[in-house]
Amino acid sequence: MEKLGQEIVERFINGDESSFSRIFDVFSTRIWTYFYKNTRSREVTEELVNDAFMRLWEYRANIDPRQGIRNYLYSIAKNLLYSWLRQASRDVKKKAELEQACRSELETADRSAALNASIDLKNLLQKTEELLPEKRRKVFAMSKLLGLSYAEIAVRLSISKETVKDHLSKASQSLSSLNESGDYI
Repeated sequence: MEKLGQEIVERFINGDESSFSRIFDVFSTRIWTYFYKNTRSREVTEELVNDAFMRLWEYRANIDPRQGIRNYLYSIAKNLLYSWLRQASRDVKKKAELEQACRSELETADRSAALNASIDLKNLLQKTEELLPEKRRKVFAMSKLLGLSYAEIAVRLSISKETVKDHLSKASQSLSSLNESGDYI
């Protein structure tokens, strides 16, 4: 690494931009490597390198020309890296909290949907009791709630499959008219 003379450091402290360019040329590769080794991200590294040299420029009046720039610049880089790591850690925690909140909201929504479906089913069953004759209500319940086939229902109720089909057709018509009238629930 090339050593910077005290004269370049003094000119930099006094605001000489060409001295700043020289300092950047000497230290930028090492600072970039330091950040990249710790972040493993080119974008973050570029941002941190820019921030480090911006701070070096902003606080150049605090530099002791006899001690040089190296230690001061590395101190800035170390502080920037630690700040970035703390922020990244907070971001990970916030992300985990947000994911947990979303899961909780979904669980609540699922429970609410299940409750609403249960209420709807209860209301539908109550309406079918009011609207459908007993035999038709049994056929409807066995088909829609228990998931039985026409043949299974026919065997259980000792009726023909055509009668099962007829009961379901008439139950569907009655419930459709109930749904169209808005009296479903």
